[in-house]
Amino acid sequence: MSRIHILPDNLCNKIAAGEVVQRPASVVKELVENSIDAEATRIEVTILNGGRDLIQVVDDGVGLDKEELGLSLERHATSKIAEIEDLFRIRTMGFRGEALPSIASVSMLELVSKARGSDIAFSLEVQAGKAAEIMPIAWEQGTRITVKNLFFNVPARLKFLKAKRTELNHILERVKPLALIHPNIAFKLVADDKVVFDLRVSTPEERVVAVFGSDYLNKIISVKDHRGNINVTGFIGNLDLVRVAVGEQYLSVNHRPITDRLINNAVYQAYKSLIQRGEYPFYILNISVPLNEVDVNVHPTKTEIKFNDEWRVYHVVKETVENGLRATLQVMPGFHNRPMAAPLFVPAGAETPQTTFIAGTGQAGGDFGHSRSPEESEILQKARQFSQVLDRGPSESKPQRQHGGFIWQVHNKYILSQINNGIAIIDQHVAHERILYEEALSDMNDKKGTSQQLLFPANQEFSADDYNILVDIIPDLNALGFRLREFGPRTVLVEGVPSGMRGGSEGIILKEIIDYYRENRVFDYSPAKRLAASYSCKAAVKAGDPLTEEEMRVLVDRLFATENPFYCPHGRPIIINLSIDELDKRFERH
Repeated sequence: MSRIHILPDNLCNKIAAGEVVQRPASVVKELVENSIDAEATRIEVTILNGGRDLIQVVDDGVGLDKEELGLSLERHATSKIAEIEDLFRIRTMGFRGEALPSIASVSMLELVSKARGSDIAFSLEVQAGKAAEIMPIAWEQGTRITVKNLFFNVPARLKFLKAKRTELNHILERVKPLALIHPNIAFKLVADDKVVFDLRVSTPEERVVAVFGSDYLNKIISVKDHRGNINVTGFIGNLDLVRVAVGEQYLSVNHRPITDRLINNAVYQAYKSLIQRGEYPFYILNISVPLNEVDVNVHPTKTEIKFNDEWRVYHVVKETVENGLRATLQVMPGFHNRPMAAPLFVPAGAETPQTTFIAGTGQAGGDFGHSRSPEESEILQKARQFSQVLDRGPSESKPQRQHGGFIWQVHNKYILSQINNGIAIIDQHVAHERILYEEALSDMNDKKGTSQQLLFPANQEFSADDYNILVDIIPDLNALGFRLREFGPRTVLVEGVPSGMRGGSEGIILKEIIDYYRENRVFDYSPAKRLAASYSCKAAVKAGDPLTEEEMRVLVDRLFATENPFYCPHGRPIIINLSIDELDKRFERH
């Protein structure tokens, strides 16, 4: 028998489905894009159990008649292209004719549609690719597609799906760009009977605020520029919207969401002198080019494209963003005044005073190089006596700071301290991070995190995907010392923050914790450890913060009192030790 054979249709369909339908979010993307192509003015998406049990997309678009309904499930059946030249002038979101048959091959699917101008609607049910008879049905204008039991006949794919909240976040990642690109379309998303968002038809600026929250209203900058036949429009964020995780960067070409490393880099280069490495600016940009200047037919999911002249596009995008940044005065205040949390360096068990904020400096006051109250002086005196106890305890495994020995800060970044067997060079940020990490774990394990109540509780609004993560970790955040509770759609009420964290910075710190928690989900951490690592990294003193001598001494003593003073929670070294023997050897002392 020949080793070469023709694959059966059901296997071909499942292979094709593997390219197009990777998870529930893929189904949502394909169906919503079909609704956009159908000239819908309203699209409603309903999800159950992260999309495993149900995905339903309803629109008020042009609809399908009886014949079109049947053809829509045939592979490579499409209304979008007819000849090879059409591949180089594609205006629609979908065009391959693969989405519906691929989805139908791995689910139980029902299509209901009524063509515009028709008096009759029709229904078609499909199970694992096998279609039943088309039947008339009572239905309004447009199309309703219901997908149930996704991957029920592909258990190998089903077992790789994540928790329902994770799958919902992936769905949000697919729907949100489409909602931002098409403010002329109303979008509603309901997950497990809860409205995630309900976006009315609006202006582009109103749509940004509706998606991300009212806090973005005065922090986005409208940009518009063109060079020849390349037009760039959209919004960039001032530096208050800079995040420490990728996620709020949106590119589209001719209103199609895309990913493109080179064009992303054009934006980052425009911000280069304003942000630090590892920070990411906010932007929503659409690039309009002639249809024959771009090829969208290079990837099954249609998210990657090719430009005829990508470097020309690069420079136009970079100049557009640079001009937008240059033309506004909102950028620099956002850059210089982003507040950071700065807990006082006091020993465990000592009373932590309220940290004050010095307006316009971006630094916490109280114990950071400013005059001290009598109460603060008393606390620092207690801190030194804590230091003396540590010096008396012998230890073979940990270094000990010698009482009365020198201690210096180098470039507001590293601490040099004399220890029992030589010199220690300490990274102040990761040292404080290790201290806060162990304290946070202890607080969460014992449910004893101390909190300082805010004088005026603050409402904090989040984007849908940020809020989705936050709700999961609120109990652990409260154990850490936050006092948070759900307060309406995508909003939490902040009534208290961990002792030592400055009130007023809670919104920024919470968003940074969410970013860090999201970015580090791949590590082998329990949720509690991941949260403790997120909080400690964002609340620790930063490289560049000046420290007083007392602060440095207390920081070093608290570090040496931790279980593991040598590495931060992520494995970075904290201490470099230079022993007396090594120093003698370097100076050729024998």
